[in-house]
Amino acid sequence: MKDRFRWAVLSMLSLLAIQASAERLLVLDETLVEPGRSGRATVVDTLLDARLPDELLATAQIEETLVPVTLKADGAQEGPSRRYVFVWPETLSGFARVSLRDVARNEVLVQVKGAGTLGTETAKVAEPVTAAADDVVRQSDTPALTTNEPMYFLVSPDSDLSARFQLSFKYRLFERDSGFGSLIPILGGLHFGYTQTSIWDLGEPSAPFRDTSYRPSLFYDWPLTFGRESRQEAVLRGGFEHESNGRDGKLSRSMNIAFAQLDWRYRLTEDDTLGLKPKVWYYLEKGDNPDINDYRGYAQLETSWWHGDWKAAVLMRRGKAGNGATQVDVSYPLKGVFSMAGGGYFHMQYFDGEGDTLLEYNQSRSPQFRIGVSIVR
Repeated sequence: MKDRFRWAVLSMLSLLAIQASAERLLVLDETLVEPGRSGRATVVDTLLDARLPDELLATAQIEETLVPVTLKADGAQEGPSRRYVFVWPETLSGFARVSLRDVARNEVLVQVKGAGTLGTETAKVAEPVTAAADDVVRQSDTPALTTNEPMYFLVSPDSDLSARFQLSFKYRLFERDSGFGSLIPILGGLHFGYTQTSIWDLGEPSAPFRDTSYRPSLFYDWPLTFGRESRQEAVLRGGFEHESNGRDGKLSRSMNIAFAQLDWRYRLTEDDTLGLKPKVWYYLEKGDNPDINDYRGYAQLETSWWHGDWKAAVLMRRGKAGNGATQVDVSYPLKGVFSMAGGGYFHMQYFDGEGDTLLEYNQSRSPQFRIGVSIVR
């Protein structure tokens, strides 16, 4: 199941690459890296029956400075893609654009932490300010289509054998420094988001989907800058979100909210990072489920901890009289578990409380333990 899920994602990326007239698509496992440390990537070739070589050349660019990076194959080619390993140059520091050489290509933006020598950002630690059009990294350097919330496929090993999977992305509608967005720069932070979460009852006859939640949203992101040497980073987000399960009659569930969210991270050490993501909302419409605020409340808090390659996150929301839910997620790169594995993460999830699905927003099942894989955590 995990291979089919991974191939579906890679196929979608290949299709996007074809539409963008790129012969090869470069996908890095991590976008926050350290100089001198190894990294991994997937390269997808959009040409039919093309063979990817054992070695590829890439460049990491900081302003006008180009640094060569050699990608060496990590295993045999699988379909249109192949895994590669490489070492980040010791001299890199700051934000770099990484791309394959000598082919039509995409560019990937990475942040290289540490004490390299080629970084050109000289800002001192200061009070946070919202990012402006003349930031060191231009907005057009970052992809318009990116991931939003975690994406995973998890299975509950208990007797009812159910699966939970989630897909999520966001799309920046305007470029602040080009096109229409350059005339009205404030539009540069406007995004469309979409998240879909499903519960699949694999153990039931005909394996039906118990419920699916569809969450389109329109929101604005305000990145906060703290200076090159700061240990913290943050993004403010505010907007509107619709959520429904796409059903009718007594099984219909839907609501519209206005929300505000802060995504804040603080690097404690080279291996440890703390993250806080509080979210508050106001119900604009909740006709199908008028008492949903008694169970979901008006806020939630997600606390995350990164230790090396490990990540643990705890999400809590509370309503009235003890109603609410708690979700715990723990993940670790598949490469650390199976040496021949590709990208992605080994993922465990625990859920307890009301609202495992939107249909059951006011019902509590027995606590659910799920295990599987994630491609974004």
